[in-house]
Formats: sequence, structure tokens, C-alpha cells
Amino acid sequence: MDKRRAYSKLRDEQPGLGLPAAGSVAAVEESMRAWELDNRSQLTETEIEGTHFFGFAGQSKLAELIDFVFVSADLRAYEEADDSKSSALGRILDHAVDRSEAANEIRSAEEGIAQEREEIHKKVYGEVLDGISTALSREVSLLTFGRSVRVLPLVQVPKPVRTVFRVRVQDGAAETSVYRQGHGFQRALIIAALKYLAERRHPEAGTRTLCLAVEEPELFQHPAQARTFAEVLRGLVTSSEGLAQVMYATHSPVFIDHRHYREVRRLSRDFTDGHPTTTVNQVSDLELCEALEPYGVQADSVRRQTGLRCVSTLAEGFFADVAVLVEGDTDAAVILGCAERQNVNLGAQGIHIVSAGSKSKLMLCHAILHALNVRCYTVFDGDAGMGERKREGLQAHLEGQEWADALRKIDEAVRRNMLDNTNLLGYLGGTPTGEPADESARTYTVFHDDLEGYLGSHWPDWVERKQGMIREGEGFAGKNAATYREAARTADSEPPLLLRLLLQNVLALAG
Repeated sequence: MDKRRAYSKLRDEQPGLGLPAAGSVAAVEESMRAWELDNRSQLTETEIEGTHFFGFAGQSKLAELIDFVFVSADLRAYEEADDSKSSALGRILDHAVDRSEAANEIRSAEEGIAQEREEIHKKVYGEVLDGISTALSREVSLLTFGRSVRVLPLVQVPKPVRTVFRVRVQDGAAETSVYRQGHGFQRALIIAALKYLAERRHPEAGTRTLCLAVEEPELFQHPAQARTFAEVLRGLVTSSEGLAQVMYATHSPVFIDHRHYREVRRLSRDFTDGHPTTTVNQVSDLELCEALEPYGVQADSVRRQTGLRCVSTLAEGFFADVAVLVEGDTDAAVILGCAERQNVNLGAQGIHIVSAGSKSKLMLCHAILHALNVRCYTVFDGDAGMGERKREGLQAHLEGQEWADALRKIDEAVRRNMLDNTNLLGYLGGTPTGEPADESARTYTVFHDDLEGYLGSHWPDWVERKQGMIREGEGFAGKNAATYREAARTADSEPPLLLRLLLQNVLALAG
């Protein structure tokens, strides 16, 4: 009645809507549904949630379309191995096993047994019960008229029992329950059962979409097994032709697929007016292109490199509060060594060092992490002495046209390096210049030439410590990250000013 009265009031107050009269709740709802379909442009978002539409319990509408399966981090696999309607095993059996055939045969057998029981009862109790029935009927006839009494045996038919299955684990010569297996195997069994369930459901027409929500799929798995899990979950979606969806919450970079970085959602915590809030961020090609195009990065380069960049260097950066972007591993090693000698644990403060591989890729890495709401600090070389080093490295036997071609290539490399410096500094908010001086700013540090040259000029004790390790067989010549790190950690004197400022700025960015 409340709904009918509200509908009548609406018709009276807003006759321009043209709502027809309706004498029942069903007619009211149908009239409103028809009006909404014909007047989509006039619809506004309701302030009251239609909670009957969301969720998968009660009268939920989503349950008619989606078979939602949540695999929580504390889910006990042996419970999923029980043959119940809600368990993974129960769902598999419902799709794979026709219990009705066995139930019909069991019912026929029980009916035959019931008939045999009647014959036995008649044979054993028939004569005695007939005598008792006659005697009672005779006594009753003295008190009332027209009715008699019969005493019959009650044949108790057993209630049909549902066939139940169980899972056992064959481990060599031993057979155990799922409960007695390790957590890693139990977790693998859950994923395997759900994968098989999705594949089993695939051929059926009109089957609801299977939606798997897995919490921390990396739990209890060594790295190789975790990678296998990631591939299985990805393959489950691609092979189901739209009949399976998978989402997982993870703390493992193994589960970030470089070919599908657009599907990654990073959840980060923040505070708004003193209250904790959660923000969701993602990467899109359009956003990357718009951010990088003014600085000389072409759209086709963005699309070609982003997927590979996500998995090869940025995977762990996705989980950081602050990412320190460097060109190579030796740069990262020196920074880590300097932090260690000052008893600064970067990881404990949410700081992770990411090696981009080269200066030309720093901007793209920065743009991806920035889109995911990761604060970034960039460290790079200005390479002012690049041309001179390359000319010194030319082979003496080159002459004529070969010498001219080599010099032209060096000049082109120098020009390209100066352009990279200008674009990168402009992108980072610094002063665009092709030959930057040594500088440590709030969001970046740049060395005028390169890190090795700076250390040689400003930290001779680091050079001496590195050479001493090499002489003693404790280090390696060339650009060796472990040697660089140990030399920075154990050099006799403190790091030079630029490196100290670099660490201070990184820590300040982490808050």
C-alpha cells in the first residue's frame, strides 16, 4: 500500500510525467520501469542504493549472472574439499557428476526391499495380527457400530541419502586427508579445483560467469610456484571466452603481468581531514602519452615499452611509497651503501630503488609510477664528458671516411644526450639545459658528468676502498654493484655533500 500511495501521489503532483493508473504493486513497478526505459535522458542517479542488486546473497540480481567465489587468505582448503553446495569440490561435482541416476537406482532398490519387508512381515506377523485385529474389532462392536480395527506392521522406508564424495591425497605410499597436507599444497589444491571448475563449466551454454576473487595468491608459495599460479590465473581467463573473471589482491611483483599493465589497480592509503582513506590508481596509454609528449617521447614508443618496463624494473616499485629512479645497478648500489653507513633502512620507510636501465627510460618509468600515485625521486648523469671519452676510445687505425663517420656518430650521441638532459630536467620541473651542473633538488639529483667521475673527484676514500677490495680479492674490477655498495658503506670518510643531500631529499619525500 505504501508504494501504491506514493505512486498515486507522484501522478497527482507531476501529471506531466504521463504515468498511467496502476492498481497493484506489480502494475506500479511495470509502469515505472516502462517510463524509465522511454525517458533515459531524464534519469538521475539515486541517492538510495538499490542494495537488492548488489552482492550475491538473498534476492541479489548479480547472483543470477555471476557465480562469485572468494578465496580468502585464511581459507582452509580442507573445507573446500568437503562435498557441500558452497565448496569448490561441491561445485565441481554438481557440474561433472549426475547424482540423479544413482539416486534413482538406489530408490528402486529400496522400493524392492520395502516390498520384501512387507512379505516378511505378513509371513511372520500375519496370523497373530489377524487374531488381534478380530478380537479388538469384536470388543469395539459392543460399544459402537459399523467399524472394525486392523493391526498392521509399519514398514519403515529409510530416508534417501545423498551420495557424498571425499578427497584424499596420495603421497607416495601414504594416503592422507587434505587437512594433513601443508598450507602450500592446500592453497595449490584450491586454485587447481577452481581452475578445473571454470574449464568444466565452459562448454555449457548460458552458464553464469565465474568470478574468482583471490586474496594474496602468493601465500605459502615459493617464487617459482607463485609464477606458475600467476600464469594459471591468467590462462584461466584467456581460455574461458568470457566465462571467467579473475581478480586478486597481492603484495608480490610476480603477479604483475607486463603485457596487461592497464589492468593493474594500485590501492594506497591516505588521510583526509584526519580520517584514513583509500585511493585507487591505474595506468592508461592516453595519460602516459599526454604527460610525455611535450618532452619528446612519442606515443608509439610509450605503447611499445610500457609493458616490458613494468615487469622488468617497476614491479617492486608499484608497492613502494617512494621510488628512487636510477639509470643502472651501480647507481643504486652507491645509494644503498651510503644509506647503510648512516643506519638508514630505506625499505622500512617504504623507499625502493628502481633501475631503469638507461637515462632515456627514466621519464617513462617516472610517468608510470606517478600515474599509480607513487612518489618518485630521479637520479641521473649529465654525461658532460661523454664526447671526450668516446673520442679517446676510437681505434687508432681508423682513418679517412671511417674516422669521419665515427666522429659524426659521437657528435650525434652527444647531441642526443643533451636533448635527453633538457627534456628530463623540464619534465622533472628543473631548469631545462643540455649540460646541467651538479645539483640535488627536491625531486631529483643530477651529476654534471657521471657518478664515477664525481666519486673520483669528491670521494677519494671510496676509490681507495674499492681498489683495496679488488687487490685483496674481496671485490671485482669494472662496474660491479656489490663492490660499489661495500666501498660506499665502509670507506674511511663520509660521503660527499651531493650524496648526503640526495639521501636527505629522498627521506624528506618519504615524509
